[in-house]
This record gives sequence, C-alpha cells and structure tokens, in this order.
Amino acid sequence: MDLYQAKNEEGSDLRSSSKIDDLIENEAEIIRLIKEDGKLLMDNGDGRDIHNIIQEDKLLSVEFNEVLKRFHEGEASDVTNSVADEDGDDKYDSKEHHEKSLRVMDTLKHIVNKEVIPPENFSHVVGEIYRSSFPRLENFSFLHERLKLKSILVLIPEEYPHENLNFLKLTGIKLYQVGMSGNKEPFVNIPSDLLTKALEIVLNPENQPILIHCNRGKHRTGCLIGCIRKLQNWSLTMIFDEYRRFAFPKARALDQQFIEMYDDDEIKKIATKKNWLPLKW
Repeated sequence: MDLYQAKNEEGSDLRSSSKIDDLIENEAEIIRLIKEDGKLLMDNGDGRDIHNIIQEDKLLSVEFNEVLKRFHEGEASDVTNSVADEDGDDKYDSKEHHEKSLRVMDTLKHIVNKEVIPPENFSHVVGEIYRSSFPRLENFSFLHERLKLKSILVLIPEEYPHENLNFLKLTGIKLYQVGMSGNKEPFVNIPSDLLTKALEIVLNPENQPILIHCNRGKHRTGCLIGCIRKLQNWSLTMIFDEYRRFAFPKARALDQQFIEMYDDDEIKKIATKKNWLPLKW
C-alpha cells in the first residue's frame, strides 16, 4: 500500500490547511520514500500521483521543495563532513538569507495575502511564546499582522540584517540579542548564564508575544525551548523528543546533555519572585 492510498483510506484531505501535517505524519515512511527519489509515490489509478497534488498547490510546493532540499543537503553533508555542515547551520549567512527571500518572493508574487507565510521551523511554544528559524522578508507580515509580536529574541552573535532591522523599526517590535555559539565538540558550549539571561527575556510577559530564533531554529533555539520545558516540569523523554523533531536530521547529543544538566535554580527564583511561573498555555 503506497502513501497516497493510505491517506485516502484514512479520509485525509491533502488539500486542507493541514496538508504538510498529513504528509509528515509518518516520518519514517516519508524518509524512506524520499531516499528512493519518490519511486514508490506512484499514481493511484486516476492519473494523479502525490507529486501532481503537491505541484498544484503553490504554497505546498514551495514548502515541500524546501523540505526536500534541506533533507538532501543534510544527507550529502553527513556523508562528506558532518561537523562542517553543522557549523553551517549555526552561522548566519546574509547572502543565503537574501537569496532565499528572493526565490520565495518570486514564487509567491501572485499571492495577495502574505500574512499566512510563517518562517521555517515555526511553532507555538507556550502562551505567547513562539519559535522559528531566521525570519525573512516574506515572513514579516505574518509576524506583525498575525502574531502581533512585541519582541524578537535572536540567539546568534552576528549582526542583524538591515531589512529585518527596518521591519522592526517600522512595526515597533523590540529586538533582544543574546549571541551564543552552539554546543559542539570538543570545548564549545552554551554558557549557562547566557541561557538564563535569554530565559529572563522570554518569560517576562512585558516582552510577549515574543519570537525566539537562531539561524535554523534547531540547536540554540532547541536548547532554550528545552529549558522552558524543564520549567514546565516536562519529563526528559518528552523534552528530547520535541528537540529531536525540530533538530532533525541533525540532533546533537551535546544539546540534549546541556538541557539535562542546565541548573534552572536561578531562573526559577527570578521567575517565581516576579510571578512569571507557572507558564500558562
């Protein structure tokens, strides 16, 4: 039974607003099919295969192609030089940032309402706290009109791009920057005091709604979110499961170790004193 048949039997509507969720519901199956270059994603007897369905929907096509591109890039890099590739994930590349915006905006130029375009790796965390990868030009309307952000917390040390700064100035969104390096062997680790400083910014209701991002929204952002989950008394199993889903396919053991070992006594004292805890959904 192929993926398209399975979705039909489950009554799933691939053209609904949850198309991507439906497509990635069975991650193992998707990965297997992608590795085989889609050879098993054949038609269901009606002349329409899953590739037709994706290509007929412009928004779905853009997002799916980005997923494929990131997957194949990650797979190739893991084979050649996984450490260098992880460094590439951490380091902000202004040229890449700009070129991605141009490509996506060119593809979506026919769409009138661009408020529906969130950044890559975007998700709600808790309350009015959100996470994502580095926002680009096509995401600005979503951040301002839909989320009505008050603040953005960026976790990279590089200079923030001018187009993003202009957007923040125009909309009155406040920027906080707590620059940190990702956890890497042998001796590079996120300083605990920086993580505590970042948490103090995020947990303050005066800064919310707030978006947290690094470069890809995977590792540094994942560590910060993992420490938020500790404050919510999540089990480590649940915390690591969430971390791995957003860091896929490059989850780092050092990140998970950092989350487990992070001493949250200080931030708990600060947050409790200021009535920021417990966090509310």
